[in-house]
Amino acid sequence: MFKNVLIGIGGTGSRVIESVVHLCAAGYGPDKLHIFIIDPDSGNGNLTRTKTLIQQYSDLRQKFQRVKGNNCFKTEIVIPPDGAPFIWSIFDEKKYTLSKFINHDNLKKNDPNLADLANVLFTKKELETKLDEGFRGHPSIGAVVMSDPPMDEYPFKMLWDDTASLHANDLRVFLVGSIFGGTGAAGFPTLGSEQLIKFNEQKQAKLAGGKSKVLLGGALVLPYFSFSVDETSNEPMFVTPNDFPIATKAALQYYNDKQLGFDQYYFIGDSLAQKVGEFSAGSSTQENFPHYIEMVASLAAFDFFRQETIEGIPDKKYFISCRDDKNLDWNQLPLTRDSNLLQDERKEFRKLIVDFSVFAYSYLTYGKEILNKAHKDLKNEAWYRDTFEKNFKEENYLFNPRHEDNKAIYEVADDYLSKFLFWISAMDDGEGGNVNMINKDMIFSGDLGLNVKNNNLKDPSAFKANIGQIVWEKTNKKDFNAFIREGLEESVISDETLGAGSKYLNVFYHAAEKFNNKNLSLN
Repeated sequence: MFKNVLIGIGGTGSRVIESVVHLCAAGYGPDKLHIFIIDPDSGNGNLTRTKTLIQQYSDLRQKFQRVKGNNCFKTEIVIPPDGAPFIWSIFDEKKYTLSKFINHDNLKKNDPNLADLANVLFTKKELETKLDEGFRGHPSIGAVVMSDPPMDEYPFKMLWDDTASLHANDLRVFLVGSIFGGTGAAGFPTLGSEQLIKFNEQKQAKLAGGKSKVLLGGALVLPYFSFSVDETSNEPMFVTPNDFPIATKAALQYYNDKQLGFDQYYFIGDSLAQKVGEFSAGSSTQENFPHYIEMVASLAAFDFFRQETIEGIPDKKYFISCRDDKNLDWNQLPLTRDSNLLQDERKEFRKLIVDFSVFAYSYLTYGKEILNKAHKDLKNEAWYRDTFEKNFKEENYLFNPRHEDNKAIYEVADDYLSKFLFWISAMDDGEGGNVNMINKDMIFSGDLGLNVKNNNLKDPSAFKANIGQIVWEKTNKKDFNAFIREGLEESVISDETLGAGSKYLNVFYHAAEKFNNKNLSLN
């Protein structure tokens, strides 16, 4: 029995985990996945978004009773129990500096030679800049402070919980972080050293004969985005897109020369350098739009977790995939290392993502509209009547989808599904663009903003053709009337053990599946 652990490091790591969570929601992920994040910038906007998302995913998965055949939310995402942290922020107090971490003032008094060495290795700015908003593109600082993580405390303790019974390569640990920034560039090789995780003797990861319980993999994310730089910023240290190439070149040389504990690498990047937001050195203002490379890094993690049992000492491997040209669509996603399975995997992936997108879009628009009407006013809605009319009881949450006890599931579903639609749509470049999977203009009115609540969904009752054309590819162009007729009316649920709120969501999910079976070109 494998144990899958995903560790996101820094801002890029957080954004990749955001993609991981959404893919799991759509049904594309392992059955069980342990997740935690490393980021000293605890107020980072991207980190906050991902942290909230994980909590909402778990909440909705617990509340949403899914009928047999419903693929969404199948992955059990595991975080530390009883409210223990799943984010290692490294520092316990604000305004922490490298100088304070190494006790520089004390060194100057008691060990001047060591203090002089610190002065040689680090500039005054590096020693005195606050680090609770990240390492600002200076991985040498991060490597110092991350070299001795608290393995006996959460979230790291989650690595080693219940692993006594595991055999060689059963503990599958995957790291993801950027190669060109600060926290990721520091944490990836530090945690990837042979002693910290791969052959940690204290935690009995090391086995006889050069074997280990840990199969260690990682996605090294190369530069893939740009942002506008605020030339008037008073920040003492920050990295700009102009710094990415030289940082990447130096890092790749390091990985080529250094013996680390990784068994498998995935190298992932993009040359288009699309903008993902405005400049920010860190904290709450650092919040970026999703990017398809973050989804590709998530797919690398899933490929790693999906591989067959490895006996003995694993062969060292690295994986690189590239597009045929500057454009990316469903048929160019690197979903598996097995070329024989690639075509079928792409079909399955597209179907799951489009099913979940249609589910979210139809529920958040038409579905919410129906819920806002009284039960007695829906006699002309055959699909609704077939599922809810027979045993309807106003005072019973099992039979009344508007019952007060069902509001909790709708609240978390509304929030989570809105975030999913924003995530999948934000990657779209629009007509004539380079990234075309989901057509955001079929779903949203106007430009997308980071404040998801301010984004307006198009009404499918008014824009009837849109629901059949939300993918950038040839479809059968079935409209919203077909969604009701061939989707909702064919998705009757009679299971009386389900709460009516769950039953209502299941109807829309299965309607999306049935509609797409007839609308998408699946061959």
